[in-house]
Amino acid sequence: MATNKKSSRRATQSKVTSSRTKRSTAKSRTPAKKKTGAKRASAPSSGARSKEKRTVVPPSLTTAARRKLLKPKDQFVEVVEKTARALRSRREMKVPNVTAAKLESLTAKAVRAAKREMIAREQFEKKIRPLSDGRLLAEDAAYRALLDVYAAVKLYARSSPAIGEEFAFLTEHLTFSRERPEPAPAPAPEPTPQP
Repeated sequence: MATNKKSSRRATQSKVTSSRTKRSTAKSRTPAKKKTGAKRASAPSSGARSKEKRTVVPPSLTTAARRKLLKPKDQFVEVVEKTARALRSRREMKVPNVTAAKLESLTAKAVRAAKREMIAREQFEKKIRPLSDGRLLAEDAAYRALLDVYAAVKLYARSSPAIGEEFAFLTEHLTFSRERPEPAPAPAPEPTPQP
């Protein structure tokens, strides 16, 4: 019986090893599965971020804040250039917090902002023009129709005064008064004090 046990052990061991070799050879024959899924987007390097254009939009100003801002005179860019040249030639002249380079830099920034504003205005005008033209055409058609109604009201009001009374508001709106408003009286001159 000992021999039978040994032989049965050998048989089971050979079955196990043969099944292991079959599995390993089957794995080596099948191609490896490709990894699927979205690639992780790599963050741009700090150098790439600095190359991108950065447009800083200042906060919207209130009406009161707009009134307080200084409005430069015409040709102020040329005046700034001349001033910067004069500041560079006079090294002994020191202005707190203002150098020729800073003055030119601030002016260049203002010129760039003006160019951006002009481009945006042109783009806005291109976009809004069809809309405003459509509005003008619609208002024209509506007002022409209103004038046709007014002409009919005048015609029918001759035979039926009730129609004229009912559309009196329209007649009042569309007729222009021929009387001119009286001009405001001129203020009386103040009496001069006598010595």
